[in-house]
Amino acid sequence: FFLMLLSLSIILGYLSVFSWYGKPHPVACGFQPWLLGLSSISMIAALSVKIFRIWRIFRFSMVKVVVSNYELLVYWAILMVPAILILLTWTIVSTPTAKMEERDGEHHYVCTTGGFTGEPGGIIFFSIFVAYSGFVLFCAAIVCFISRNVPNEFNETKILTISIYNLGFLAVVIIPVFMVLVGKDPFSAWILRTCAILYGFTATMLLQYGPIAWGILGKDKGRNVVTFKSKIPRSSAQFNKSS
Repeated sequence: FFLMLLSLSIILGYLSVFSWYGKPHPVACGFQPWLLGLSSISMIAALSVKIFRIWRIFRFSMVKVVVSNYELLVYWAILMVPAILILLTWTIVSTPTAKMEERDGEHHYVCTTGGFTGEPGGIIFFSIFVAYSGFVLFCAAIVCFISRNVPNEFNETKILTISIYNLGFLAVVIIPVFMVLVGKDPFSAWILRTCAILYGFTATMLLQYGPIAWGILGKDKGRNVVTFKSKIPRSSAQFNKSS
């Protein structure tokens, strides 16, 4: 279930790149925040609920805890609702549009902010959306730190932690540079944004699917393995089974 949510988010993220191709159009400019925003927060939310699920299961070692896929879906939806409300308000109040503007001494047809507020509104809503996404990432990073001692036999926190920290580092580095470039050199800003989008979604995909593919093709040589070897002591396993 987790990989299905993640895969849909990655596919939508890749599709969002095409909304920046060609001559800016009001429709394409309006779709840009939705395509990239929803795919990004959906991927972050999927990673967050996955690490939260691991933390809940191993929070109390002697208590059996079951977190169903339906419960995961509810947690994911709760994280998505504020993002959707931000994007909806952004679209109504500061509607993205396209018009001719002067950038670095030259005239370019670019996406800008219209609606009731004009130019400052887009930056404000963008900052609010980034702040919310950063808050979700920060909470997920805290849960990753708390869950660092989960037994390696069932532990996915290492890969999830790398994915979460990688997205956080990417946002901290790319967003300020992009905000500086977009007002001076739109073409360089476009290249930077496209590369950042492709890197963010591709790196997350490789980190999540890479170990699975290596386990199937590398370790098991594509065989259908039905007997698994565990490094957990037999006495501990029997105790957990009896409890």
